[in-house]
Amino acid sequence: MRIRLAFVLCAAVIASPAGAQSGQAARTGTIVGTVARDSAGTMVGQAQIQLPALNRSATTNWLGEFQFSDVPAGRYAITVRAVGFQPLVDSLIVGPSARVDADIILTAAPVNLATQHTTASAVEKRLPPGLQEMADRMKTGLGGYFVTDSMLRARDNKLTDFVAKIPHLTQALSNGTGIFLANGREHGNGGPVFYGVRGDTAKIKTFNHNLCYVNVYVDGAPYFIGPATEQNPPPDIGAMWAHDYSGVEYYPGGATIPSEYATSKSSCGVMLLWMRRTP
Repeated sequence: MRIRLAFVLCAAVIASPAGAQSGQAARTGTIVGTVARDSAGTMVGQAQIQLPALNRSATTNWLGEFQFSDVPAGRYAITVRAVGFQPLVDSLIVGPSARVDADIILTAAPVNLATQHTTASAVEKRLPPGLQEMADRMKTGLGGYFVTDSMLRARDNKLTDFVAKIPHLTQALSNGTGIFLANGREHGNGGPVFYGVRGDTAKIKTFNHNLCYVNVYVDGAPYFIGPATEQNPPPDIGAMWAHDYSGVEYYPGGATIPSEYATSKSSCGVMLLWMRRTP
C-alpha cells in the first residue's frame, strides 16, 4: 500500500498497537518512505521521522529515504521535521505483514527575519571640492567670514545683501551703478568697504588709488588680482546674484588668508566665490 502524506497540521491520533489491544502477539508490518520538498521529487536528507506511540525515530538519508521495520499492526501518528520546512503531522495504518509506502512532501517554511534596526552615523553630504575646502576651513576658526549655501538660498537677492552682513564690512554707495569690494584701512575705518563708482564699469578709466581692492577668486580661479587699472578693473559685486553661488568666503588679510591664495598681492584681502552647480 502506498500512502502520500501532505502537510496536515492537526491533532495526532495515536492508537495502541492492535496486538497490545488484543493481548495477543501482534503481527508486524514495515513502513518504507521518502521525504521530498515538492512533487518533482527533490529529496530532503536529514529529516527526522517519529512514531511517538512506539517511541521510535528515523533519519532520512541523502536520497530522502527512511524505513521502520517490525511495526506492530495498528494506526499510528507520524511526525516529520526538517530544517527549513513546516512540520508535518499525520497518521497511517500498518496492516499485519504489510508494507506501507509513505511518500511525504514537506512545505518550505517562510523565513522570518528579525527586524533590523540600524542606526547609521551621520554621513556628510558629498560636496564639490571647492565647497568641501570651504567647509573644512569653517571648522578651523582661523579668521575667515563665510556665507553658506543655506543662507544664499534663503532669499533671491543681490550678492551684496549677504556680503554686507559679514562682520566688519560696511557698504559705501555713490550715485553710480558699480559696486566694488575694497579695503578701506587707509580711510581709518578699520575694515574693508564696498566702494561705489559712477557709470558703467566698462567705461571706468580711473580708480581711487587710496583704496585697496580685494582680490576675487571664482571656483578657485583668479577673477581679479589687484592693483586695479583701466585694463584690470575689479568685478562689479553689485551685479552678482546670490542664487548663482553656493558659498562665499572672505579673508581680511595676513594669516587669515589660506596659503593657496596668499600672495604678495593679497594684502588687501581675498574673497572666494563658489558657483552653484546644476544637479
